[in-house]
Amino acid sequence: MQRGNALAALGREVEAIDSYKSILPLLENEPRCARVDWERHSIYINIGNALSRSGDFEAADEQYKLAENLGVEHVNLDGGSRQDGRNMIIHVKRARAFALRRAGRVDDAKALLKEVIEEKKLIETTPETDKTPALEVES
Repeated sequence: MQRGNALAALGREVEAIDSYKSILPLLENEPRCARVDWERHSIYINIGNALSRSGDFEAADEQYKLAENLGVEHVNLDGGSRQDGRNMIIHVKRARAFALRRAGRVDDAKALLKEVIEEKKLIETTPETDKTPALEVES
């Protein structure tokens, strides 16, 4: 992961993406849990960010959807970590907002960042044991 981050910092996006993707097979046989899903989530976000910086919002958004789905599963499935899932979704929305801005979709980016702020407030004021409906997710 750090190699990919270093390559991305150098602007070597294609190599960074390859580095991130090389991690995924290592996680295939890992049991599903919040810790491992955060690793998967980070990989998808990083790939999406690299694609966004390369100018391909659509491909980036596909990666953000993969990351978002991990969060949604934690929120909605028995045995999932609701708190981790909600935080995963917020992180994806934030990354997607910055990608939208890079793609020139400033109004969409602003609207999504507003959602992030509202969701963050909700998380801070809602006990983890609360069984309120799952967060809304764009498909």
